[in-house]
Amino acid sequence: MDDLVQAMGGTGISKSQVSRLCEEIDERVDAFLTRPIEGEWPYLWIDATYLKVRQGVVSCLSP
Repeated sequence: MDDLVQAMGGTGISKSQVSRLCEEIDERVDAFLTRPIEGEWPYLWIDATYLKVRQGVVSCLSP
């Protein structure tokens, strides 16, 4: 984690700071996961298979 902070221009981070940040992130993630889902949530399901085949001397993808 210290390397990451230094790569972003920081001067370093202690283990206790990392722990505090992780606790805050855990709280936010938990709040997101336990929120009520209201309204409509449209979705699209896509499924496909691609097979690599040779036609003449050219290799191409064929559905």
